[in-house]
Amino acid sequence: MADKPDEGQQVNFTLNPDKTPVYQIDGYLIGSNENVVTINFGQNVMGGTQQNIVSRVALSRQQAKEFLKNLNDHIEKFEV
Repeated sequence: MADKPDEGQQVNFTLNPDKTPVYQIDGYLIGSNENVVTINFGQNVMGGTQQNIVSRVALSRQQAKEFLKNLNDHIEKFEV
């Protein structure tokens, strides 16, 4: 497993659109314990009240806090 980058070091991401689908979600469930926050993303099933989980993300509590802050900052940039 690769070492974690040093603080302030830039991390480069690679996106392969053939292997990385984008899902429009209709709902989500958040679960957690003392170490991890898990977000389950779901899509509606036609003709019913059920959703299929199509993607799951697990974050440490620190990662979840950073993600929430960054998401809020990003949304605020585009609100009028």
